[in-house]
Amino acid sequence: MELLPIFVIGHGELPVALINSAKMLMGERDGIYPLCLHEGDGLENFIQKTGELINSIGKNVPLLVFVDIQGGTPWNSVLGVNDPRVRLVTGINLPMLLEVLNLRDHCENIDELVACALETARISVVSRKFPI
Repeated sequence: MELLPIFVIGHGELPVALINSAKMLMGERDGIYPLCLHEGDGLENFIQKTGELINSIGKNVPLLVFVDIQGGTPWNSVLGVNDPRVRLVTGINLPMLLEVLNLRDHCENIDELVACALETARISVVSRKFPI
């Protein structure tokens, strides 16, 4: 089974840190690609970088793209590429990435992966009041 490509696009080194943290917990994973926005990258330049990354994958392959912040430059760069193969999910966090990577090992359905990401986001952000 061919693994569905996953892109993690975000500000600074967050994409690399998330992928490295997932690797520490789950081992090496194929088909996951970071793209980091650095200070001085303008939107047009970053749209070009995002397009190059997206276009590096075969034309008939669906792509799952995670970004850190809705409305930020990473989000807008994916919108600027406007590739119909892309499913864009914002608010990437480590639990979400771990669950999606685990599911991707035996699931090729991008809709199921997106649903998994959204559900994990919903249940993984909690608050606790102290003392217990």
